[in-house]
Amino acid sequence: MLIYIEPLTKVFIDGKMYDGTKIRDKLFGGFCECGGLMHQKIWVNANGRNFLISECEKCWKNEVMEFNNLSLVNRSIVKVIDRGNIRDFIKEFLTDTEIEAIKNKVMGKDYNYNAFSRAKKKLEEIGLEYKDISHLV
Repeated sequence: MLIYIEPLTKVFIDGKMYDGTKIRDKLFGGFCECGGLMHQKIWVNANGRNFLISECEKCWKNEVMEFNNLSLVNRSIVKVIDRGNIRDFIKEFLTDTEIEAIKNKVMGKDYNYNAFSRAKKKLEEIGLEYKDISHLV
């Protein structure tokens, strides 16, 4: 399963986060099923596998293409987590108490140290740091 975490410019693949390289220019990323032109959004290298996520300029659908060197291996729709639903995604890994502890720690308030420690450990297991998500939760 591959999920694009747009606000973090990361991709979640098989339980781990991988950093991506955001594409700032409007580079060709293929053709969409609707007939629109796809533009590259992000490239990710995960354990020797290269992934390109592109977005259609017409219908805004996002697709991921997996490449093996230069040849296309797979192409499919990708789930995108944006700023509006990042909290729901994080709740799959952390409890409300752990999220609250992160928020309070970042804001300089009193926080539950045990909950913060658990949250930090859980995030590290998937390849995130609490600072990565602190501004989003």
